[in-house]
Amino acid sequence: MEANRERKLRLCGKLFVSFLKIGPTTFGGGYAILPVIDKEVTERRGWLGSKEMSEMTALSGAAPGGIGVNVAALVGYRVAGIPGLLAAVAGISLPTILIMLVLCAAAAGFSHNRYVQAALHGIKPTVVALIIYAAVRMRKEALNHPLAWGIAAACLVLLLFFPIPPLFVLAVGVVIGIVAKAASPMGDPQKASPENKGDHPPM
Repeated sequence: MEANRERKLRLCGKLFVSFLKIGPTTFGGGYAILPVIDKEVTERRGWLGSKEMSEMTALSGAAPGGIGVNVAALVGYRVAGIPGLLAAVAGISLPTILIMLVLCAAAAGFSHNRYVQAALHGIKPTVVALIIYAAVRMRKEALNHPLAWGIAAACLVLLLFFPIPPLFVLAVGVVIGIVAKAASPMGDPQKASPENKGDHPPM
């Protein structure tokens, strides 16, 4: 019992430190931070597999609030329960709070500075690249079936060309996924696909 408690405390410490280091990279919005979290959690720490991380990212995007904090909360809870959730959220939030306090204090004096404006112009395309990189990494787990590609394409068209709230688009994806699972002979459209047949032992 005592050993398990010490192990959980050590995990909480590692979660806090990991997300404390990740926190300052949230410039440009939550989606820009996803590749950094993914690399830290799946590759460096080995806390979660790529598939589980992809599922947590999808859940975090569907939930209200910032996706970076949502992912941190889910990862922390998965690794070390409620204490891990609190440690991860505190770690990812603390740098942002401190940095924003400094930026707010300096905004009045430097908001029109040409070097500051030039730096912001340089950051914007970098953030776009980070978001695309996050999408490419998620694609390996999320877009592994023709149906998934169809859902992604349909939702992209809805978002680009129709004044539809993102929450409605998420609901469309949920409904299509449930209907496809219920209609699939195998009960799972991905398991029924040819590329996944090799994953199952012969009957």
